[in-house]
Amino acid sequence: SGLKDSTLTKVKGIEEELARTQGVVEELRCLGLLNALEKEQEVPDDLVQLFGEPCIKLAEGLKAYISKVTETIISKHTFEERVTIPPRTKLLTAGSRRPSAHLTLRDSGLQGTTSLTPQTDLHQSCRHPVRSWGNQSFGSHLHNMTVSNGRLRIPRAGRYYLYAQVYFRYLTLSINDYHSGSVSHQVVQCVYKKTAYARPIQLLKGVGTKCWSPDSENALHSIYQGGLFELRAGDEIFISVSSPTAVYAEDSSSYFGAFLFDL
Repeated sequence: SGLKDSTLTKVKGIEEELARTQGVVEELRCLGLLNALEKEQEVPDDLVQLFGEPCIKLAEGLKAYISKVTETIISKHTFEERVTIPPRTKLLTAGSRRPSAHLTLRDSGLQGTTSLTPQTDLHQSCRHPVRSWGNQSFGSHLHNMTVSNGRLRIPRAGRYYLYAQVYFRYLTLSINDYHSGSVSHQVVQCVYKKTAYARPIQLLKGVGTKCWSPDSENALHSIYQGGLFELRAGDEIFISVSSPTAVYAEDSSSYFGAFLFDL
């Protein structure tokens, strides 16, 4: 009786082991189906019949679980990166502002005889620096930058957008010009950068030639310029013109500015 029971136990164990082995093989067979399925692809009918409904459900369930776990890991990793890596703007000290300036002409645009005297180290077409820029008018400002004698000083290295517009206005025209049938004036505006080099470096140049009819009350013209430049700390930016006596001060017409483009 004892021998019989022992034999039955061994047989039962063998059957259970075979069942487990068969189950594992069946599961592995079902898992192999995952490799045959794309992420959003539906299971073809022929595979359903081949593998059976339980196998298909197991494969789809595992696929959904793996996708969910992957999305969770990616989301967690992205959140941790956002927390541990501060935005570039936070590298600035507390309370600091991006360097920028918008200046306008306070008066005639040129003060004293120095501005009326040509500056020989500038291009011959625009040798008269404009010196009377200020930030007291409506809309003008000066943030983390300084201006002295018409020169805007760059406080830190980086890419700056520079812009300028000068309004030219000829109030008196000669009798000889009227007799010629038309009045013509050439106006030039330049943006310069003063560095450690002896001579200023010309960054922008704008020109215009206007012809006015004899019955015109005023000869008017404005030139606008703008550009993005790599500048160093300590560089000084200034504007020069061809016709100092024709520069007209008006907040919305004659202005000059710069701002740091990137941090």
